[in-house]
Amino acid sequence: MTGAGRRVREALVAVLVAAILGGALWLWLQPGGQRLLRIAMPAVTLPSLQGQPVSLEGFRGRVLLVNFWSTSCPGCIAEIPDLVALQQHFAGAPFTVIGISMAGDEETQVAALAARLGVDYPLLMDPQGKAAQAFGSVNLTPTSFLVDAHGHIVERQVGAFPLKQWEQRIGTLLPVPQRPVEKDSPGDAA
Repeated sequence: MTGAGRRVREALVAVLVAAILGGALWLWLQPGGQRLLRIAMPAVTLPSLQGQPVSLEGFRGRVLLVNFWSTSCPGCIAEIPDLVALQQHFAGAPFTVIGISMAGDEETQVAALAARLGVDYPLLMDPQGKAAQAFGSVNLTPTSFLVDAHGHIVERQVGAFPLKQWEQRIGTLLPVPQRPVEKDSPGDAA
């Protein structure tokens, strides 16, 4: 191969690599700079505060906000009232907030905090950190994952997120309520 041919080939490879990286970056970031994902939610089963095993697969068909948090995290505790408000805002819709307490949290601490703050969504314990590992090595709290009704993680958020923005993002994933079809009354005929 001649020197000119080699340079053309190297230039084509560089353009191809740049296009692939640019496409990956475009998929990775959505307009607001948040990470846009489309990966399957890990199939994990964790104990509830009552000690019952709860499989995240059992929530298939619902939009989920999976929130990893810790009792030692002030930002996590400050965010809980907003999560309670989200759960109440979307009451009756196929939506659920799921709180996953990080390894190291004592069940009694989690239960006491949940009672004090009026948590009305499922709280699960992750005593060995298996769920945190399965969700991509979660080690900063709060970290939340927005999951569509098909079980795909569509967004990952590290740190607290404003309530109104969660409401908007969750609303885009929920089915639009169908209004009943209005029938013409007999008196409407011309």
